[in-house]
Parts: sequence; structure tokens; C-alpha cells
Amino acid sequence: MEMSTMVALKVEADEFKLYQVLDKFSQQHEVSYSLVRGDDGFTLRVKTDDFGELVRRINLIKGSSYQIVEMVGNPHVRYAKANFTPTNVDLLIGKETLAQTDIKPVEGGLIKLFGEQWFARTEADDLIPKGTSVRVLRVEGVSLIVEQAEGEEKQ
Repeated sequence: MEMSTMVALKVEADEFKLYQVLDKFSQQHEVSYSLVRGDDGFTLRVKTDDFGELVRRINLIKGSSYQIVEMVGNPHVRYAKANFTPTNVDLLIGKETLAQTDIKPVEGGLIKLFGEQWFARTEADDLIPKGTSVRVLRVEGVSLIVEQAEGEEKQ
């Protein structure tokens, strides 16, 4: 038996993209939500059986962040942590490697770290040529956000 969770989140994200994500999520999971704009972002209230999927989708919005304000309903909620918990992928932040392909502003490209190939996008709207040294700034979804490493000439 699925147990619904009522959750209130403070969300900072691009308004248009946030509405797109929430509309698609609400249709696929047959839930309703309320979104109220405030001085410091949005307050999102939703009752859902799949809170993890909702958070995953919000995290896919470039530059988004959220904070759990309130959660009720599911008995497992008391074990949920609202604070950031580092994972193995967080070890990639700050690492330098070479671009395996051109890393284009829109299409992205590939880098290799610890023997694994990763999809990478640029922090700025600059092309990073293949073979250029790059530094990982952060992780967004399944993409690594990179910049040219210091000492490299920008193209």
C-alpha cells in the first residue's frame, strides 16, 4: 500500500521551467499542487506517493535549489534528512581532467574521470575544445558542470 506524503518546499528555480516540471509531474502522478511566489523564491505544496521523483525532477532544473519546510503523512518521513548528504559523485567536484570531446554550450560533451565517462556541460556559454584541461564545478542531475582549468587559454 502506497503512503502519501504532504510536503511543503521552498524552491528557487526558473519559474517557467518549474511550472513545466510540476505540470508534467502532476499529470503523470495524478496529483495537484499549489505554487506561491514569495520574496525568496516559491513555496510548493504537494501531496504525493513519490516524493523522491519530485525532488529528482526539481534537481534537473539548472540552478535550482529547494529546502523542505514541512513533511507529514508517511511514517518513514521522520527518517528523511533535509540536509545535503555527500555521495561518491560529490568527490568529483574540484577534480581536473581533459575534455574527451568538444564541450559545446548547448550540446555538452564528454570527459573521463576515474575511468568513467561523464556527460559535461559548461558553466559559461563557451566552447571548450577537445583535449583542454577542465575542472568540475558541480553535479547537476547526471551532468558534470565544468570550466576550463586555470592556465588554459579560453577559446
